[in-house]
This record gives sequence, C-alpha cells and structure tokens, in this order.
Amino acid sequence: MKAAVNDGCPERKERVMSQKEKDKANTDIHYPARPLKFFKDKNGDGWLCDKNIDPEKDLRSQGCWRCEEMAFPMGGR
Repeated sequence: MKAAVNDGCPERKERVMSQKEKDKANTDIHYPARPLKFFKDKNGDGWLCDKNIDPEKDLRSQGCWRCEEMAFPMGGR
C-alpha cells in the first residue's frame, strides 16, 4: 500500500489510496499491547500498572512503573 507520490518527478503519477486502504491505515483507533491502569499509592505517588494487579500489594513487585521515574511524570514537568 503506497500513499500518494508527488516528489516533482514528471514521470511518476500520483496514486490515491482507496477508501478500503484508508480504513486499514487509519490511526484513530489505538489498541494497546496490554490493558494498563493508573493507580496512586498510599503516599500519593502515581503508578502505571497492568489493569488486573492488586493495589493493596507492593506495586513495583507486580511490575508497575512509578510515574515520577518515567519520561512523562504527573504534573507536566
């Protein structure tokens, strides 16, 4: 599937995708690799975790990521 080509070469013809091709290439719907959920611990720190973890247990040991340690911390820093 190629998008329209228009690089200034007169020998190339522009190709427009069909509606079926556009639907396949659509990025409006995003399906994450696995369901995640945001949790706050007892100290008020934010954590990104798999959806089905036990929030009463240690979050880090369940594979959660502390938001302050990630590239997109809470608070818009």
